[in-house]
Amino acid sequence: MLHEPRQFTAMNVTLKLPDDLVREARHLAVNQSQSLSAWMANLVRRELATKSATEIEKPKTWIEALTLPDMPASFYEKDFPLPDRKATKHREFTFEPDED
Repeated sequence: MLHEPRQFTAMNVTLKLPDDLVREARHLAVNQSQSLSAWMANLVRRELATKSATEIEKPKTWIEALTLPDMPASFYEKDFPLPDRKATKHREFTFEPDED
């Protein structure tokens, strides 16, 4: 059985970035003879390479799961623990349709 070589495709992503940040990034990309897209892709690759799968922490609470890192501290005053899915008991039930 012959396998086709895996082809990677590019995905278009829309980002909202401040104008001054984009301007500086574009200048850095041009100085490195790259398009802004190629420069950003390399930036993301470098960042991902610094984080191994074990270093990336999974959220422990709903607050952590649903918020951005720059949320004000007051937002974290309330904590809603996520249930440990391994410890969750599954209840058995039967379904009986209503008799009309």
